[in-house]
Amino acid sequence: MLKQNVIRVPEGCPTINQALELAVVFSERNDCTRENPVKIEVGEGEHKMVGISVDVGYDYRQSHVSCNNITIVGKGKGKTTILGGFYVNGKQNVKIEQLDVKNEAGHGLYLTGSETTVDVLKCVVKECGHIGMWVRDGATVTATDSEFMENGGHGVCCSGANTKARLNDCQMHHNGGNGLSAYLHAVVDLHGTKTDIHSNKQRGIHACSRGKINIHLPSQHNTSHDNVTEDRGQHLGGSIANINADGTFTHVEDDE
Repeated sequence: MLKQNVIRVPEGCPTINQALELAVVFSERNDCTRENPVKIEVGEGEHKMVGISVDVGYDYRQSHVSCNNITIVGKGKGKTTILGGFYVNGKQNVKIEQLDVKNEAGHGLYLTGSETTVDVLKCVVKECGHIGMWVRDGATVTATDSEFMENGGHGVCCSGANTKARLNDCQMHHNGGNGLSAYLHAVVDLHGTKTDIHSNKQRGIHACSRGKINIHLPSQHNTSHDNVTEDRGQHLGGSIANINADGTFTHVEDDE
């Protein structure tokens, strides 16, 4: 198991928390790289986390991902469920794949720090007490074929200078806040015709305080629709632009 850099939950390690701790040992002993990461394979069923309090005043039940070059992979949407959230701060080449994340106590994915790079693939982040995925303070994330739904706060929130998110064929719907928010100079790029942002209790897409959302789809694509407050909102220098295939773009100026 050590030579292969693979940790299996629950066969080789009973809990996801213990697997994350063991992954640090693997990473230190072995020459783990982006091409040869330590890998946590999580079996079917529900896996409860015993996490940490990230912010004062909240028990977010989130577990630290404490090493670089790590892949956490389940058996697929609807098959592997993490009861809790992941907290990544300053770690590179973190991949979270093919699982559901449900954190009733707080955020699903909390990604922060200027050196943080995370890939999210074929995941569902749902029914979290706060934000589904919060990307902040210079972190970079690429999410592909993933869903952020029925969370108490925003589906996806990006904030802070140098924060970057690329969302490919992702859906954000039925969240208690906005489907997608970009604040404080964060930049979000939306790609893929399966992109769908709808039925959120506030705005579908919100760019505020110099946040920027670039939609790499034709302006006629029904990207954001049927949201309660409005489908697109721009405030305090925030911008939303549709980038067309020929390089032209459609941009509506900030209305406040």
